[in-house]
Amino acid sequence: MNTWTQLEAIKLCVAVEQVCPAFGCHVALTGGLLYRDGERKDCDLLFYRIREKNINLPELWRALESIGLVRKSGFGWCHKAIFNGKNVDCFFPEAKDGEYKP
Repeated sequence: MNTWTQLEAIKLCVAVEQVCPAFGCHVALTGGLLYRDGERKDCDLLFYRIREKNINLPELWRALESIGLVRKSGFGWCHKAIFNGKNVDCFFPEAKDGEYKP
């Protein structure tokens, strides 16, 4: 299994943040890579709205694919993605389209 280091997660956040404001959001690192030592099995990213804007999720995913972050599945507030062969969990806490169903 490919694991993440905190430095790799921070680099991903920097790349994502260069893309996502154009689609109404910012990104933040969360989960074990933020507050625990050692490598982790996935990288948890939290996407949050820019003030009164709405997140244009379809266009955001297209833009994220251009930097290598590819959505694999998900619904509502939790989406699973891959970046360089590593798992990424993407959280959208304000999603209005229902609960995640694994």
